[in-house]
Amino acid sequence: MITTKGYVKGFPYPPVGVAITWSADMINEKGGLENFIRYFEQVMGEGSDDTWLQKCKSGPKHKILYVYIIINNYVAYRLNYIEFATGPTHINNGDGISFSRRTSISWSRLVMAGPFVKAPVEIYCRGFQGFRYTDLLF
Repeated sequence: MITTKGYVKGFPYPPVGVAITWSADMINEKGGLENFIRYFEQVMGEGSDDTWLQKCKSGPKHKILYVYIIINNYVAYRLNYIEFATGPTHINNGDGISFSRRTSISWSRLVMAGPFVKAPVEIYCRGFQGFRYTDLLF
C-alpha cells in the first residue's frame, strides 16, 4: 500500500484508493507533457461532467474512492473512482493537437470522474505498471 510516508507491505486497514502511472509514451503520443496536462485540466476541471479512462487489465478487488495519478515519479492528481469497465465504448482520442477524434475501444479500463484535485505537496512515488492500493494521500 502506498502511504504519504512511502510503501507499506500488506494492508493494515482497507485502502482508500489506487495509484496509476501515466507513461512517458502515452504523454508523448498526445503532444508532450505540457499539451497533455493542459488538455487533462481543461477536460477534468471544475464543473466537468466528463470521465477519464485508464487502460488497466484488472480492476480493484477492494472498494475504493479515489484514483491517484503519478507523473514523473510524483503523485500529481486525484480523481474520483467510478468503476472498472470492459467491453466496447467510444472515446475522444485526440491526435496531440485537437484531442477531438472519436475512436472505438474495447480494452478494459478504470473509469474516473472529476473534478481533479492537485497534490498539495510533493509526494514521491516511482512509476509502475498496473495499479497499487493507497491510503488517503490528500
